Amino acid sequence: MMVSRHQLLDDALDMSRRMASLGDAGDWDAVIELEPERRTLLERAFATHAPADELVADRVRAILDLDKHLMARSIEARYLIAEELIQTNKGRKASNAYQSARC
Repeated sequence: MMVSRHQLLDDALDMSRRMASLGDAGDWDAVIELEPERRTLLERAFATHAPADELVADRVRAILDLDKHLMARSIEARYLIAEELIQTNKGRKASNAYQSARC
């Protein structure tokens, strides 16, 4: 059975919403796991040379907006992880300095 472009894009949009929600929750492993499935839906939706209508354009815009949101959250998460690593390294250096001073 052939699935319509609109249905494929609706499914991709739903998956994009789920990915954005998972990203907001910090579940990046789940986001990464869903990406190949979403990519396949999008590839199938655009495998035809049929002209895009307004519904297609609306879905694509919504998916792109969610991708922008997800990208911003991933950059924020990366920054927070980097800050945690810096603090961990500072603590390790302080501990090593203390241990060296005791000996």
